[in-house]
Amino acid sequence: MTRNLTRLGQPVFIISLIILILNDWFFKTIFHNFITGKLSDFAGLFAFPFFWSVIFPKRVKEIHLGTFLFFVFWKSPFSETFVHFIGASRIVDFSDNMALVSVFLSFQILKKESYVLKLHPLFLQLIVLLSCFSFVATTQKREPCTSIECEFLVLNLSNETNKKVIVHIDFKYSEKEIAFYKKQQILDGINNVREILDERHERKISPGFQPSDSIEIVKNTNENWSNRKKISLIDPLVLNVHESKWVAIPLWQFDRLVGFPENFKISVLDTNHKIIKTYNKKTFFEKVNQNSAVKLDEFSRENSLNLILGEVKKPFILSDCYGKWESKTNGTFNKIEFNSKYFSNDKTGDVYNCQFKNDTILVYTPEKVHIGIMKKPKDDVLVISWSTEKTLTYKRSSEPTSLGNQ
Repeated sequence: MTRNLTRLGQPVFIISLIILILNDWFFKTIFHNFITGKLSDFAGLFAFPFFWSVIFPKRVKEIHLGTFLFFVFWKSPFSETFVHFIGASRIVDFSDNMALVSVFLSFQILKKESYVLKLHPLFLQLIVLLSCFSFVATTQKREPCTSIECEFLVLNLSNETNKKVIVHIDFKYSEKEIAFYKKQQILDGINNVREILDERHERKISPGFQPSDSIEIVKNTNENWSNRKKISLIDPLVLNVHESKWVAIPLWQFDRLVGFPENFKISVLDTNHKIIKTYNKKTFFEKVNQNSAVKLDEFSRENSLNLILGEVKKPFILSDCYGKWESKTNGTFNKIEFNSKYFSNDKTGDVYNCQFKNDTILVYTPEKVHIGIMKKPKDDVLVISWSTEKTLTYKRSSEPTSLGNQ
C-alpha cells in the first residue's frame, strides 16, 4: 500500500492540497472574494481525482470522468434539493466550470511518470488523512459569523454584471410589524408549550403549564427581536465583477410566522451611485427562483437564498440554431433552413454548403459568400445580421425540416 502511495508525493498534488486547506479554512474567512471562491474549485478538482486515482490506480479514467460530471451537476440548479438534503453549501455559478481544466491536468500528470518527492511512509499516511479531511470539509458551511448571525438565514449575492456594483439592503421592520409578529409568536409559543406540558402532566412526567412559562416565552420573544434588530442594519456591500459575498438576514429557515419586511428593498448601484436595479419582495423571489429547484417565497424558504445580479452568460450553442426559420421581412433569405453542413433557401429551393465560426455563418452561393452574424435564439426567435442585406428577425417554422439535424 505504501508503494502505491508514493505518487502522493507529486509536487503539484501537494501544492493543490495545501491551497485547498488554507483557502477553505483561512483565506475565505479573511478575504471572501472572487479569487478565494475559484481557488477551491481549481485546487479541489486537481487534488480530488488525483488522490483517488492513486488509491484506485485501475480506475483512473472512471474517477476523472465521474469527478467532471458530478461537478457540473453540483454547480447547476438541478442539484439544489440534493445539496440541502446532505446539509452542504454551494452557490450556482456557471463560471466555476472553467476550473474543470484541473481535472484534465490531473489526468495528464497521472498518465506520465512525473517527478515525486521521496517522503517517509508516515508522512504519506498523514497526506491521506489531510486529503480525506479537506474533501469533506470543503463542502461545509463556514461563514465567519457571530453567534447571533450563525442562527439566521444567509443571503448569497453574486455579481454577474459587467461592472463593479454597490448593494444596499433595506431589511428593517416597522414598529407596527414588530408588534404584530411578536404577538403571533407569543400566542403560538404559549399554545405549543401548553400542549406539550399538559400532555406530560397527564402522563405524570412533569408539572403542567405554569404562569412562569408565559413570562419565559415573552422574554425569549423580546430577546429574539432584539437580535433581529441588530442584524437588520446591513452595511452596503461592494461587489467586483464575478465576485460573491454573503450577508445574514434576520430570519430563521423554519420560522414560518415571520416574513420579509413590508418595505424590503435591495438597491443595486454603480460606482457613481446611479441605481441600476431595485428588488422588492415580489421581484426578489422571482429572481431567486430562477436558480432554485424549489419554489420559494417569504414564508417558505431554505437556510440560504441565492441572488445573482445580472445574468450568467451561457455559451453560444450552435445546434440550438439548426432548423427551419421564417422572417416576415422581405429579403433573399427570409425563408431558410440550415444544419452543420448545408443551408437551404426555402424561397427558391436552392441548397448551398455552409460553414460556421462561432456565431458566424458563411453561406457559399455560386455568386458570392453570404456572411451572417447570429444572436443566440430565445423563445424560438433568431436574429441574423446579413452582410448582403439588412438584419432579419426569424421565427422558428412549424413545418418539418428536410435537411436533418446533423
